[in-house]
Parts: sequence; structure tokens; C-alpha cells
Amino acid sequence: MYGRAFGVAPVLGRVGLSNDMDDLARDVAGWEAKIRPHNGGKEIRPAIHLIYAMATPCGGDCLSYLDDDAGVDIVREYIEPARKRGWLVVLDTQLGSSDPVAQVRRMIDKGYLRYDNVQVALDPEFRARPGQDTPGIPIGSVDAGEVNAVAKLLGEYARSQRLPHRKVLLVHAFNFAMIRDGAEMRGHPHVDLVLDADGFGSPSLKVATYNTLTSRDAFPHVRHRGMKLFPEGPSAPAYHADAPLLTFRQVFGLEPIEAGARIRIPPDVIIMT
Repeated sequence: MYGRAFGVAPVLGRVGLSNDMDDLARDVAGWEAKIRPHNGGKEIRPAIHLIYAMATPCGGDCLSYLDDDAGVDIVREYIEPARKRGWLVVLDTQLGSSDPVAQVRRMIDKGYLRYDNVQVALDPEFRARPGQDTPGIPIGSVDAGEVNAVAKLLGEYARSQRLPHRKVLLVHAFNFAMIRDGAEMRGHPHVDLVLDADGFGSPSLKVATYNTLTSRDAFPHVRHRGMKLFPEGPSAPAYHADAPLLTFRQVFGLEPIEAGARIRIPPDVIIMT
């Protein structure tokens, strides 16, 4: 479940539609009920996917942090309540003019990643290069080497802390240019690397983007795949939504869209915005 924070900017994601964990749990239950009949019997593990470092017009590192800038107590408000429910928390950085390794080191220094249920996401769309005033214009990118360095950092940290499970590292993208030298992107023995097919649009565009980005040839070392869905409504107005939203039978490749195309490899992660 994606968003900035409870009660904040629903246009950025469904977390903003909820005021607290109980509200969000009711929303989660509704989506779980829709997913469960179609996902092949896999366990469903809810996660709160927070825009932890949100891109802003450039100044400093072009990022606004949920903790220092918005004053949110990440541990008390999200990590510990989610852990009690068996949920994950994903801390997403939109990178700004910073770099992926610096962002993850910040999360480590804050003490967030010592919690076994806390994971990391990178959003290259909002990477700002030198001289770029507005993150996302033009669309940003990361190098495969930067992703690999983050995977190594996460994996070595998880091992040093004797964490019982591998860390998850998600990378959002909606075209190949967002991950340069993508064929070289790989995980780490203590990290599950997930490529998330981002972006909203028609069913044809969604399926084509997902199948292209998640083919076994495109990123040969990435074993886990994700899809971001944009339901229309308070969290995503009509101009910023999938039109229409894929059914979960279509998401898991059990039936084609109207145009005849079909999801080839079902996603492991679904991100609801």
C-alpha cells in the first residue's frame, strides 16, 4: 500500500486515505480478498510503502524526508505497529540529487533497517542530475552498478545484524532508460531484488510495459517482479489512473485483456497507489 503518510496527500497513494493502521488494515483486507482467489495460493504479506524521501524543487539534496522534515516518528507510527501485524514497511527514496548508497546509509544510520520488517525502494524517475532544478523533468535514472552497490550494502548489513530474513530491494521503472546497463543489475545472497513495472495507463500499455521490462532477457539476474496499479478514485484521479484498472485475473495472467495480450510472468509484488 503506497503513499506519503497517514492522512497525507491521497493523490500520492492509498496510505494517505487512511488515518491510522486500523483504517489501512480495512483497506488491505479488501484488496487481499480480491487477490487471493487468483494468486496461485501464495501467502500474501501486506506492506506499507512509504515515500520516505520525496523529491522537491532542488535545494540541498532535492528531497523532503518524512522524519526530519515532516516530523514523523517512523518507528513508532509505522515500523513497530506493522511488525506487530506481521506486515512489512518499505522506505522509498525518490533520490533527488542524492545517490542510492547515500540514501540507504541514511536509513541505516537512523536505525530503521535493523528492523527485520523494513525494506528499501529506489525510484529513479525523480533522480536529479547536476543543473537540473526539478526532479523528474527530464525523467531520471540509475546505473546498474549503483543498484548493485545498494544490494551489497543491504546484504552485508543484514548479515552483520544477523537478521533472520533477506532484505527486499525494489527498483521502480517504466522504461529501460531508467536503469542504465540493466542487464548487469543483480541482487545479493541476502537481498531479494524486485523490478517494479511502474506507470499508469491503459490495459494495453500496462501489459506491454510489464511484459517488456520483466522478460527474462531484459534483466537476466532479477528473479522477482512487481506491478504498480493505479485505481481511479480519491487516491488517483482520472488523469492519473489506470483506465480501466486490470482485473486480478489479468494481473496474474489467467486471462487476457480485451486487446488479446496477456501477462506472461505473474508478479510477486503488487503496489497499490
